[in-house]
Amino acid sequence: MQLFGQALGLGTLGLVAGVIGAVIAALATRSQTSTLTSYVQHFAAGLIIAAATLDLLPEALHLGGGWPLIVGFVLGTAFMLALRSLLTRVGHSHHPGDDPHHDHHGHDDAHGHDAHSPTTATGVNLRLIVALAVVVLIDGAIIGVALSAGGAAALLIAIALSIELLFVAASTAGSTRAGGGSLGTAIGVGTFVAAMMPIGAVLGALVFAGVSAPVLVAGLAFGAAALLFTAVAELLVEAYEIKESTGTIAMAAAGFLVFLLLMMLM
Repeated sequence: MQLFGQALGLGTLGLVAGVIGAVIAALATRSQTSTLTSYVQHFAAGLIIAAATLDLLPEALHLGGGWPLIVGFVLGTAFMLALRSLLTRVGHSHHPGDDPHHDHHGHDDAHGHDAHSPTTATGVNLRLIVALAVVVLIDGAIIGVALSAGGAAALLIAIALSIELLFVAASTAGSTRAGGGSLGTAIGVGTFVAAMMPIGAVLGALVFAGVSAPVLVAGLAFGAAALLFTAVAELLVEAYEIKESTGTIAMAAAGFLVFLLLMMLM
């Protein structure tokens, strides 16, 4: 029971961050702080890469590694690639800093949506919301797996994913407002997506609590692959759409170093 309480608490960090992002985007969908966004995304990417390489994978190797690690890592990568493909087809990839008024092919329509993105009368793109909710659910499950493995860095992983979720929820709420949705609807859909974080964390802890070492190894490797994919294929790709600078690159290194130092202290 204590494990599930911890998972719920860590997942709630993401929920709070997501609600904050959704409120900000719903109130000011066109206020652009692109430079700050790039700095934060680089820092979050550094944290996430460190979480995968300094905590999840070493823990998986300590528990035995071998084929379960390889299979879990391959499955994690394949799953994230499949989700990315799905999100691309519905007109919006999983980029935390997406500009809700611009799609990734460089085309805008009157409401800031891809021409093929189906929206309801309230401005909600249902397929997009569902797909993003699945992504955040997986992110939350990674927290639960880390807790089940006894990883000391579960809190740090939760913080890194919460930073990412802030931008995901903001993008979701902003695109809803741009599509004609009300303030309440925009905040509501952003909150719905963010709520998947604590749900995923509890489910991850529930599924992996007390499992055999090979299954736990596979789960850790799956989570590491998902984290690395999120950092390299999502956060950094989105951040580099803004002109890179020495400062932004240093922020990625700072994120990695902060995670390393906190692990040493813990």
